[in-house]
Amino acid sequence: MQYRFYNGKQVDNVKNYVKEYIRAHPAVEIYIGTDSNAHNNVLTLVTTICFHRPSNGVHYIYTKITEPRPKDLYSRIWREVELTYEVAELIRPAIGEKRVFLDVDINSLPQHQSHIAYGAAYGLLNGIGYSVRFKPQAYATHAADWLLR
Repeated sequence: MQYRFYNGKQVDNVKNYVKEYIRAHPAVEIYIGTDSNAHNNVLTLVTTICFHRPSNGVHYIYTKITEPRPKDLYSRIWREVELTYEVAELIRPAIGEKRVFLDVDINSLPQHQSHIAYGAAYGLLNGIGYSVRFKPQAYATHAADWLLR
């Protein structure tokens, strides 16, 4: 996956970038999240790595990919969960013991359609040891959503 800055410039090595950013800003909080947009038979997915510096705002990098559109909502949501997890695992060596929040674009309230994947996503990501946040606290997914517009 190719990562970019908001201005479109390419990130040469995402692991090195994350490591150096943490070194320069030790108090940074890291959030990772994915959102998707389905149009015709194509699914576009954006995954963001957000660097939140309290009192200084958020800086992020992102990757954008396209895939064939899944046949059902559960598969689409689960693909978002998979990508978020894959990116977290990719940068895990660069973050050391720093806590990472995985922000998932699923609503914890049963009346919402995305809730169908709530239990599975929470069980997987929390069971692996990540801190997991769901809508509306899934801040990294908000950034991904904005990049999809």
